[in-house]
Amino acid sequence: MHSGHFGGTLHNPLQALAEIIAQLHDAEGRVNVPGFYDDVVAADAAERALLARTNRWSERGFNTQERIGLRPTLEINGLGGGYTGPGFKTVLPQRAMAKISCRLVPDQDPQRIFDLLQGHLAAIAPPTVRSELRQMGLGSRAVLLGHDTRAMRAAAAAYGQAWGVAPIYERAGGSIPVTFALQEVCEELVIMGFGYRDGRAHGPNENVRVDSLERGVDAMIHFLQEIGATWSASAS
Repeated sequence: MHSGHFGGTLHNPLQALAEIIAQLHDAEGRVNVPGFYDDVVAADAAERALLARTNRWSERGFNTQERIGLRPTLEINGLGGGYTGPGFKTVLPQRAMAKISCRLVPDQDPQRIFDLLQGHLAAIAPPTVRSELRQMGLGSRAVLLGHDTRAMRAAAAAYGQAWGVAPIYERAGGSIPVTFALQEVCEELVIMGFGYRDGRAHGPNENVRVDSLERGVDAMIHFLQEIGATWSASAS
């Protein structure tokens, strides 16, 4: 609809969406969805000491590494609607959309979080618009790996051999959904990655450094040797 004819008399869907999105977080970065943090497990003092690093913008009371790994998030991944082509058109869009993802932490159930978000969005959506939350894919529970297991000690030793420095423990926010299923049947589990944070994951120019791949091969050789020796010693 032309804004000259209908502007100010209809609730612009993009404006309504902006009003909804603005209510999903408070001024300190906490998610405003009721019940969102109910199942979040607090870390003990020892683990928080491991995660203590240089701080950036984050929820009050948590440093950057804790914000990445200890606290769940609700992220706005994309917004769309209206005319975005060349030039300028003074129109009211028919619809507006946002893509949202939630990074969960241990003990949070993906379906419960979806249900909480769905109920909250229905409650805060202006009565002047129709709103709908669609689930684009199945969520997965978060996985927490112990930093003092046999497998993790072998991985730490392997990284030390390949890079020449001791690894730093952290909780990472990346999702590998099958990990939760594997943890249910494995005695011990470890995930070893060789990329870096500036590798532009999920982008068209996603990349990895060649020396990281070479060091990764070296690390895997050391890991398999270490884990084989450890399990053989425990079995004898």
